[in-house]
Amino acid sequence: MYYARRRFVFALSLIFILSLLVWLNDLRVRNFLSYSTRPLWDTPIGPHALVPHYYANGIAFDDHLCSIHGWRSREQPAQIWDAILVSTELDLLEVRMHELDSVVSKFFIVESDLTFTGLPKPMAFQEHRDRFKAFEAKIVYSVFHGRELERGESPFENEIEQRNHMDALLKSHPKPEEPLLVIYSDVDEIPYSHTLRLLRHCDAPSPLHLQMSEYLYSFEWSAGKLSWRAQVHLWKDGEGAGYGHSQVADHMLADSGWHCTFCFRTIGEFVTKMRGYSHADRVTDPSLLDPRRIQDIICAGDDIFGMLPEAYRYKDLFALLNKDPSPSAVHVPLYVLQNSERFHFLLPGGCIRDD
Repeated sequence: MYYARRRFVFALSLIFILSLLVWLNDLRVRNFLSYSTRPLWDTPIGPHALVPHYYANGIAFDDHLCSIHGWRSREQPAQIWDAILVSTELDLLEVRMHELDSVVSKFFIVESDLTFTGLPKPMAFQEHRDRFKAFEAKIVYSVFHGRELERGESPFENEIEQRNHMDALLKSHPKPEEPLLVIYSDVDEIPYSHTLRLLRHCDAPSPLHLQMSEYLYSFEWSAGKLSWRAQVHLWKDGEGAGYGHSQVADHMLADSGWHCTFCFRTIGEFVTKMRGYSHADRVTDPSLLDPRRIQDIICAGDDIFGMLPEAYRYKDLFALLNKDPSPSAVHVPLYVLQNSERFHFLLPGGCIRDD
């Protein structure tokens, strides 16, 4: 009887361990276990020194504004280049270029014929370049020819190669005589024009990360201010740090722009990104790509992959799990409000997407 009971306990323990191993090999289970306990064992990545940001409508960009930031005025205002990798996000690209047109002298656009996962994709910018004819004199465009991934190879390899292509494009372009600032950010990380006007006139630290207000699907769903990967670099002697998306400094300028992630007009664009970007492994089940499910998720403000939000404090985790839609469209990009009918999907109440 004693040995039978021991065999039963051993078998039960073995079944539990095997079940646990199966669960741990499921990305959704790993996400739940990891993200639900993250505040207990992890600390936030990214810059920790938050630089205060001072701005009000009508303020002059002069010695006084520079001094209250703790910076000196530049002897000569800097020229600004905006470096952008484009997939299918033409709506956000249009909003971005209109927001930054008054402060950016060159828009460097790199577009690939394949997604980061190696899937074919339309050349969206190339096919609709006329849409951006107002900026044609400022556009420097280059095609990156992606490749299919080898078995087991990470999509980040294609992303790194595409960023290296942008780096080479920037370095090959003639540099101006005045100081040169280059924005390194994804197309959906849009700096405020007044942020760049400040950096254009004031000798800020370089490189400098930009803290951005995060939004999910539209400006209706606020998701905090944890976005920090956008950065501005001062190029010296014709060289700058490599075009990247990781931490390069420990300081960031507070409240410097909008980060509107998965802010697409059509359901098809959601599917393309979910299957094609560097975190495509989060598509753990084909049902996640169901258009009706995606539409329901957008209107509920839930996670597109059914995962817990990334948070390092439980109060942030609970806040992100229980988001309320915002009725406010105050301090959204000017161009969105000026063209509210076209960009209705980015505003409160516009969650229904085109097929």
